[in-house]
Amino acid sequence: MIHEIYMNFMKENFTNFQILDKSAEILKVIAHPVRLAIIEVLHKKGKLSVTDIYELLDIEQSVASYHLKNLRMVHVVISQRKGTKIYYSIESKEVIQIFKYITKLGDV
Repeated sequence: MIHEIYMNFMKENFTNFQILDKSAEILKVIAHPVRLAIIEVLHKKGKLSVTDIYELLDIEQSVASYHLKNLRMVHVVISQRKGTKIYYSIESKEVIQIFKYITKLGDV
């Protein structure tokens, strides 16, 4: 009986641990300067190819591809193939909100 009351209290008052775990994983992936720069450039420029991204950020193509793969894995960015090129964009507006909050905190 006490266990059941406790479990109901937890369900009603706290975020599910699986959601917290997934959220922490997303934050870990985002928490890298190159990935934050990719998010910023996609936010400001819109849909871009990997070539556009590595040229704008002045990084190697392999570095850009590696970080885009990590961002794709946690659904921060999405990819869309057009012919021989793959274009990347931000998956949801919430990512931009997180980016804005993080950079605001970094500017304090």
